[in-house]
Amino acid sequence: MNREQISQRLRNWANRAQHEAQEADTQENILNWQGQAQVLSSVSTFLEGPGVQMADEDIWQQIVGDRTRALDGWQKAQEGPEAMLYAGIVAGYDVVLTILPDMTGRTWEDVNRRTGWVNR
Repeated sequence: MNREQISQRLRNWANRAQHEAQEADTQENILNWQGQAQVLSSVSTFLEGPGVQMADEDIWQQIVGDRTRALDGWQKAQEGPEAMLYAGIVAGYDVVLTILPDMTGRTWEDVNRRTGWVNR
């Protein structure tokens, strides 16, 4: 799968997440889906823009770093609307990391080793 195909898949998933946000029945769920949609769309745009000139490894590092910062924000927020938005953002990065192995060959195991994060 090439970057253009990955970008399109992420854009499709972002559209689906935005649809889920519109259909959500609680403010928390709306924020969670909006966070996911935001990340999926942003990464798609990144891959089509600045990411075009970047090496796969650099893209991987950028996305894992962004996810780590979002996870830190989520842990600091703990609860309430901000926490739900961060939860969605982290979930969006998790989705991105499921498709990047198609481009980079890296896996979740590599993320877990780097961040010490455990998928529960």
